[in-house]
This record gives sequence, structure tokens and C-alpha cells, in this order.
Amino acid sequence: MKPVTRPLPYFFIFSLSIDKACFENISTAEDVINTDFSIIFRNRYMLKERKIKKIACIGAGIIGHSWAILFAMKGYPVYIHDINEESIKSAFLRIKAALNLCVEKKLIEERDAKEAYNRVKAKSDISKAVSDADYVVESTLENYDVKKKIFREMDKAAPEEVILASSSSGLLMSIIQKVTKKPERCIVAHPFNPPHLIPLVEIVPGECTSETTVRQTFLLMKRLGKVPIVVRKEVSGYLANRLQRGIMQQANDIVNSGIANVEDVDRALSTGPGIRWAIYGKYLQDYFNTPSHLMRHQRMSGLVAKGYEEYSLLKGKSFDEMVRWRDSKLIDILRVLGHLPRSETKK
Repeated sequence: MKPVTRPLPYFFIFSLSIDKACFENISTAEDVINTDFSIIFRNRYMLKERKIKKIACIGAGIIGHSWAILFAMKGYPVYIHDINEESIKSAFLRIKAALNLCVEKKLIEERDAKEAYNRVKAKSDISKAVSDADYVVESTLENYDVKKKIFREMDKAAPEEVILASSSSGLLMSIIQKVTKKPERCIVAHPFNPPHLIPLVEIVPGECTSETTVRQTFLLMKRLGKVPIVVRKEVSGYLANRLQRGIMQQANDIVNSGIANVEDVDRALSTGPGIRWAIYGKYLQDYFNTPSHLMRHQRMSGLVAKGYEEYSLLKGKSFDEMVRWRDSKLIDILRVLGHLPRSETKK
């Protein structure tokens, strides 16, 4: 079955492909502020910008409580809401445990942990949670009917310039935002579990999402220390989960065929490609396996060939310089994991 795709409006695809003029070339929050997007975007859906000071987390489960931890650690007051009171109680226990671990691992001081914990407040009414917030992130059941209901309620209660983001891991915002009166403020900001630790967040606009919403969400994620990627074409599963899905299919086939057991499959990934993937992805892996003087003779064309030419990390560096960079990073990771090879001298 072919994946469900919904191409973004032409102006959006065009804007995101301009070299040195859009998101993939932005490395700091200041870059976002200093970029003139008005030249690039021609969006008829506009949204007034609002300074983000307070956050509402709708859904207090595995993802929602972790978002709350991150925002609170970064100094934002957070209102957390869930229809289940037990989920709220569990969320606060998990928030405290996670903050204590951050102290134990010397990520933050004990005083900072206590202050972060006190910044999180429970709200029993969703309208009260979002009406006083400047940015709302929904993390509820991965189901269109559930999310439509939540977005309809949030849209009704939140001030009109407040962004409504979803943590959805694969649903299309173009479908969800149809139930709102201001669809331009709706967007997907898909984190990876746990959001307070894993850097990646996929920003996926819907058909009606405004440029302001994309820019403000991107900027906020940068301020949180996240690594945001704007997905250029709205597609179910987005980016990273589609890659993971392919690996999972192969893993199940290997186990069910009797080639290896579950533990060995996980061990193969975690001690092999997984270590490399912490530093670089599949395309750089192919680069290291095939030095640049050989890559020129490979039959590459289209967007893949162009992507190698525009790869910022490769620019101005020789193959030997890249190998040194790779090996230095690998040594640091292997030392932490306890897999670092050591020399043995015979006596």
C-alpha cells in the first residue's frame, strides 16, 4: 500500500528548497530571528506572533509529562492537563523522578530541579489550561477522532494567536486542523521519547499552517535545545518513524525466520550501526564506506546527488579529515559504553 502523502502548498515546498535561505541552514535562534521569511513565503494564512512565556501540556502520559519536564527545566511555567486524575498523579511522580535523575547525572543542580518541579501546575479543565498559555502542545491518543475533539476544544478556548501543536507520531495535521476555526495556528511538533532528553523534533505543517506558526515553533524548539527538522512534504509517519518502520519489518522477518533471536537483533543494532547512528546517518555512512574519489564514479542523480553536494558537514573537509572527526566521536561514545578497544602488551 502506498503511503498517504499530502504535498504542501507550492510556495512552502519552494521556500524550503532555497539554498542558504531557509531552515536547514539555520543553526541558532538568532538565525531564525534575522532571516527575512517574507521574501520566501507567500502564505495567505497569517498568524499574529505572540511572545511565548507560558506552556500548556494537554495529556500527561509518557510524552506529555516529558514535554513538561523539558519546558520547566528551561524556565517556562507549565500547565498540565489530563482527563484522568490518576494520570496527573503519575505524571508528577515521573517528573520528580526524572528531575532527580538529572541532578544525579549532574545535568542540573538540586535547586534547579526543585524550581523546575514547582513550575508545573495541574489544571483539571482543558479550557483553563490553554486560555492562559502562549504555546500549547497536545500529547493524547494517536487517533484522529480523539485529536480532532481535543483540537476543537483547544481552538475554542485558546487566544487566537496561540499556537496549537500536536505530538502526533504519524497523523496528518491537514486532517486534524479542519475542525478548527484558525487552522493556520495548528502544527505537528513530533518529539522522540523521552522528549526532555532526545534532541530530535519533527515539525510538520498542515495545508493551512502559516509560516509564522512554523517559524515560531522552530525557534521555540531551538531555544529548548532541540534539533528541529521541518518535514517538507506532509506524509504519514513523517521522517524518522518511516525509517524505523523499515528496520522493524526486517527485524521481525529475521526473528520469525529463525535467523536470530530478539536479543541478538537488538544487540546487533546497538553495538553496530546504532553506535554510528548516534553521530551520523545512512548517507554519511555510505560516504565513509566509499571515499569521495570513488563516489564521483557512482551512479547518483537527482536529489540524492544534490544532497551530497550541499551537505554542510562535508564542505571544505577532506576525506581524511572526516575520518578523524568520525573516529574521535566514536572513541568518546565507546568509552562511555565500555566498548573501547584496549591494547595488550605481552610480557
